[in-house]
Amino acid sequence: MKKVFEGVKFQENWAKSRTKRTSTSVEAYAADSSNIFESKYRAKFESPGLESNLPEKNFGIIEKIHHIFGKRGAPTLEIGGHPDFKHLENTNQLQYGYAVSFFLDIKGSTKLGLIYTPEEVFFIKNTIIKCAIEAIQAFDGHVHRIMGDAVLAFFRGRGESPENAAIDAINCGTYLIEFMKQIVIPTLQEGNIHEDVGIRIGADYGPEKSVLWGMYGYKGASEVTATSFHVDAAAKLQQKAPRNRMMIGQSLKLLLDLHPDVIENRYKISNGERKTLKYLTPNYTDSSQSKINYEQYVISHKNYFDLLPVPESQNSQIIISAVVSPDKEIQSSTEYVACSRSISKPYNIKFKAKFKTTPIHPVDNLVVKFRVENHGEDASKVDSPPYANHETPVKPTFNQHDRSYLAYQWERIEFKCLHYMHVSVLLNDTTIIPEHKFALYVK
Repeated sequence: MKKVFEGVKFQENWAKSRTKRTSTSVEAYAADSSNIFESKYRAKFESPGLESNLPEKNFGIIEKIHHIFGKRGAPTLEIGGHPDFKHLENTNQLQYGYAVSFFLDIKGSTKLGLIYTPEEVFFIKNTIIKCAIEAIQAFDGHVHRIMGDAVLAFFRGRGESPENAAIDAINCGTYLIEFMKQIVIPTLQEGNIHEDVGIRIGADYGPEKSVLWGMYGYKGASEVTATSFHVDAAAKLQQKAPRNRMMIGQSLKLLLDLHPDVIENRYKISNGERKTLKYLTPNYTDSSQSKINYEQYVISHKNYFDLLPVPESQNSQIIISAVVSPDKEIQSSTEYVACSRSISKPYNIKFKAKFKTTPIHPVDNLVVKFRVENHGEDASKVDSPPYANHETPVKPTFNQHDRSYLAYQWERIEFKCLHYMHVSVLLNDTTIIPEHKFALYVK
């Protein structure tokens, strides 16, 4: 993770922000800020009309995330409205269109203002907000609005599918939370900031006929934005989220058929007892005066983050990769990066496991075990074997060029949900490399 956010230079520049305050003028601070965000990994995105005295540098997060997740195409760098509904500007037209709403705010920033100078608070908040903007853009989201220490974004998966929009939003939130845990919080503590600074994220999916886009206001004082229960729900989920956690609504959970390994209930401790908070509050009544009972969930951060690709994955004992093809006999195939997008069923996926051993063992003594772990409602209908779970032993081949072993396994994609392929290596029936997990979404 540190490789993804290394362009931030948070620790070095926190020291600068504390020691170089020779002037409190706006000009002096702007000059200091332009140095703060220097990075040899920066990409220069030209912005027509941008004031020449404003920095045009970024942290290089977009390029790194695109590389890790196998994303293609240039991100949308503008902020405000939404490019898919730009044609609604200065019109009375309305249009329905699905969206995953994504709210993020900085928790604890108000207290910072009571302890530290405005310049120091600005540096901390602006660095976090800038990283959030780049991460959102890297995961194909669109930043709709910045509200002080909060950000509203919409994910529409480049028009590919609602499932991909939802996956991008969850992956983005998970990466940002890990950024806070690994980089921001330790660095602030080294700078003698021991306040509980963190972020909270809320997200929910609004289906096609549930999100209405249109222009609010008048010509010259207007904004094209979305109107939906699910937009409001995402905002409330963000407000209810624990520090450095992400909460999602029932609609998003059902869209991906997420299982208990990656989501959990929110709870509170009352009179020494743990009480589950199953529904989003306030629990409004609908037009029939019935409680809506809209379910809320917390992303199980560590479990989910461990599924995502990171630069450090290349140092793993086993490197697992995959390609997707409509038919095993067809030569053309598309690479699939773990947890990066949803795959349509019925497709075929070919898993490749590459590993090394010390010392080198005869191929005949080695077995690579591919173990399928399915989840979700579709797979639950299979009784034998349960969830269609199974394992396959495969004899590896030895590559003389780089002294590595390779093993391949084809599987048929049949069930909607988030599924796992576990890969381990056995030597004479004894495990020498424990199971490594590869996760894939199916829609």
